[in-house]
Amino acid sequence: MMLLKLDNPMIVLFATLVLSLLFYYIFPVKYRYIVLLIASLSFYLLMNSYLIAFIVFTIITVYFGARWIQKNNDKAQADKDNKEYRNKIAKYNKAIITSVVVINLLIIGALKYFGFLGSIVNGVLGWFSTELNWPIIALALPMGISYYTLQAIGYMVDVHRKRIQADKNFVRVALFLCFFPALQEGPICRYEQTANMLYNGARFDYRMFTFGAQRILWGLFKKAVIADRLGMLVSTISSNPYEYSGYASLLFIIFYTIQLYADFSGFIDISLGSAQMFGFNLPENFRQPFFATSAQDFWKRWHITLGVWLKEYVFYSVALSPKVVKFCGKIKKRWKNYFTKMLPTILALLAVWMCNGLWHGPEWKYIFYGLYYFVLISVSMLCEPYVKKLYEKWNIDSNNKWLIAMRHVRTILIIFIGETMFGANTLEDSWHILISVFTPYHGNVFELGIDYKEMIIAILSMAVLVVVDVLNEKKGDVRVSIAEKAVPIRWTIYIALLLSVLVFGAYGAGLYANSPFIYGGF
Repeated sequence: MMLLKLDNPMIVLFATLVLSLLFYYIFPVKYRYIVLLIASLSFYLLMNSYLIAFIVFTIITVYFGARWIQKNNDKAQADKDNKEYRNKIAKYNKAIITSVVVINLLIIGALKYFGFLGSIVNGVLGWFSTELNWPIIALALPMGISYYTLQAIGYMVDVHRKRIQADKNFVRVALFLCFFPALQEGPICRYEQTANMLYNGARFDYRMFTFGAQRILWGLFKKAVIADRLGMLVSTISSNPYEYSGYASLLFIIFYTIQLYADFSGFIDISLGSAQMFGFNLPENFRQPFFATSAQDFWKRWHITLGVWLKEYVFYSVALSPKVVKFCGKIKKRWKNYFTKMLPTILALLAVWMCNGLWHGPEWKYIFYGLYYFVLISVSMLCEPYVKKLYEKWNIDSNNKWLIAMRHVRTILIIFIGETMFGANTLEDSWHILISVFTPYHGNVFELGIDYKEMIIAILSMAVLVVVDVLNEKKGDVRVSIAEKAVPIRWTIYIALLLSVLVFGAYGAGLYANSPFIYGGF
């Protein structure tokens, strides 16, 4: 029996969704944004109470900061022949965006990284045998702060770059930043992608509504049936990894990777499905990541919106920075080779992957996780021309199916290593788990947190996940194919999926109530 708790994010989310859908389609289209805004703010209040002040502060600072920049841009455009005045305006705008962005980054920095910074300071001071200690305080973290802060910064930068006009409508900006289906774990949206769509509202569309409901159900299947069940074994081993080795460690590596995928993509399915029930299409965040043929390809398929954000606002900002361009220019004059040509890209990638690691959390394992992918992708880019020459010299077809298969296997191994680093409690634990795979384990596989019945359900449900991903990769959206089936077949699939969630979901002993979405903690 599933244990229901009012502080369970899923219960609050679905209660908010049902009520808001009811009122949304009762209201006239032009007033439906009011329902969404009230629902979003109510959801935040129910989940985070007084911490709503932080997102309200972000909304206010971003709205007025962007409006100020836009007003300056308009003045400069009106007097575009006055170069001195335009330069003065540019300096003002730079000061404004710097202030707003820094203030919001300081907020998330203080709340999320205060203790981590303290541990670093205390470690450094310990080298000098000083008695001064930085206080290690666990501060409350507002829900979704890592997501709405990135959206807010993206909006500000786009206005500053004159990519979009600052919105005069405060409600539209507020709704863009706090739309409740995407608030907990994304996807991270661009302003031009969603703001007008959310504000203008949508008429009822049966196909969108049913597709949304199907996607929510599929997300629940991935979360409750797969992720939470695999989590039983994962938590057993991660709580004391030094007691396990061999196939037990191997199961941790495989199960955690699949758990993370099912958990995160499951929530994204719920998020996108909820938005579709309102008539909106939010950007996709996953595209069959385990079909990737390289580390770079993996990150084009995994957490897509974070990758796009980092590319747009970190990579280009660093690579095109005047200081970086000047520094790399000096290096190129002295040493002209492929490495110096790629140096701006490498420096920008370093910034991207440092930000990626830190974004995930204030722990060294996340920083090393980011650097791990930085090294792999950088080395791959630097070796690419030499590999091409080697293929040409040996007359090797790079599109050979066996080579492609080997790339898939290599990438899967890269992913397993990376996610083990990501999922273990510490870096030391992850290294032990990876190395201990080669040491025999003589324990019972059914004493690792799940019995043989749970194992059978886990294997069968993972097989369903693989089949669906294969179909999505080869034939496109499975929902479209299902919608074209005859009514009896279609509803048999729907009912089977619903019963699977209800019957096989890992709800025992209050587990579901105590299994928050993994990426909700970031």
